[in-house]
Amino acid sequence: MDHLAQVIQQLEDLKSLFIRDWPKYCKEYYCLDNFLDLHKWDTQLEDVKVYTLPNLGLGLFVIVDRHQIFVVFLEAERSESVLKESLLKLDFFGGEQFASMPKRYLTVANDIIQEKNLKLQLDSITYSMVLSKEEAQYFQVEATVGFSLKSVSLDDAYVINNNWEWSELSGSLSYIQRQIGYNTSVGLYKDENNELVAWCIRVQDGLLAALQVKPIYKRRGFGAMIVKEYSRREAVQGHDTITEVGSENKASLNLFTKLGFRINDQCHWLYTEAPNGD
Repeated sequence: MDHLAQVIQQLEDLKSLFIRDWPKYCKEYYCLDNFLDLHKWDTQLEDVKVYTLPNLGLGLFVIVDRHQIFVVFLEAERSESVLKESLLKLDFFGGEQFASMPKRYLTVANDIIQEKNLKLQLDSITYSMVLSKEEAQYFQVEATVGFSLKSVSLDDAYVINNNWEWSELSGSLSYIQRQIGYNTSVGLYKDENNELVAWCIRVQDGLLAALQVKPIYKRRGFGAMIVKEYSRREAVQGHDTITEVGSENKASLNLFTKLGFRINDQCHWLYTEAPNGD
């Protein structure tokens, strides 16, 4: 077995640890699962680095995807201190984002921000929500007459980016293109002109995200249709569906709750201030 194959097998073994107490660690499981899938499609992923410890039993890994950092450990004695020791070895420059982070990692992340002399710009709180594959497989989804459901075309990455709230971030378009190219996505297209009117994509940590309906097509049930079709497709692949919703976004919380999603955790997105605004 060559070195790359050994690394992939180690990460697969690591992923299997997070099945315990399901769905407590489902976010961690699908984060690693998705980066493994991305790597299978592209063995030279730009700006992505995965760090683990020799002792995989601790369940600790850190993924750096450009400016986003995903931190993980299995709750056990000394796990927080070991994670902190590991993160202190990484270089931080400001502008990093601790992304999609369950609250059990919050203390460590805040300690790192303080000890690295970074300035916290924003702490955005979300609810992690999960729908089991057993429930999703029973969704019956039919597109409204005059529309078709299909995977999002790579050509429509520009449409998604232009309607995305984070499109001002450098590299947002290439990020969306990567996720469309390698991951589950669902788009609702108007038959007469192939216009993309609603969509969602699986992002790098395994979340259903970028859920959007163009304003002139809202209040027609298209958001629920997209979520159900996406969840059904994930179920076919043996995946539960996970997503995150801002704590203040009552409309989205109601939508996902009505479809059977349950709140699994509170999460944080910690944004550190970039010294040059980039």
